Amino acid sequence: MRRNRVSGMLLGAWLCALASLGWGQSAPPPLPATQLTALRGQVQEFQNTLNRDLQTNPFVMLQDAKGIYLPHFGVVFHMELNLAPLRTLSAFDVRPYTEQELRQARDTKLERIRQIKDYLSNLLRDHGAELNAVPPDQNVAVVVHLFNLSSERTDGLPMQIVIEASRGMLADPQARKASEEEFRKKVTFFDF
Repeated sequence: MRRNRVSGMLLGAWLCALASLGWGQSAPPPLPATQLTALRGQVQEFQNTLNRDLQTNPFVMLQDAKGIYLPHFGVVFHMELNLAPLRTLSAFDVRPYTEQELRQARDTKLERIRQIKDYLSNLLRDHGAELNAVPPDQNVAVVVHLFNLSSERTDGLPMQIVIEASRGMLADPQARKASEEEFRKKVTFFDF
């Protein structure tokens, strides 16, 4: 019994020593102040590009694009869109949505999900290199939150669309010269 207790204490001490080795490792240093200042300006410009260009698309922006820098990951832009607004219910028109309206809205959303993915992929290809203050080993991601009413048919529809690309790939002139289809193969799409 004493031997089990001693070996248990030795095992515990060994595990604590291993764990402390991991805690002793330091994270990469933060970006220098000058690079952070440049990054802030670039994030603002990319936000402006997203907000301006999305106004010309058939999507309703419910929240302007906002950029966030996450150390050791990169930059994430997020926004909320309504891809296919339904008619507004009001005190003067309280009719429930018809099956045809709900079906049409769902079909429209499916098509516009494809369109928004194409648009964001092209935007990253055309403007991603402008985010040159993001370290090349980090990423650029755009997250689109999709607005859905509780009465809509949302089966098979995502709540969010995420597109992510490495900053190094976005800086590569060959990647930017690739066809739209080839470029899309180099980015990650995730529907949630």
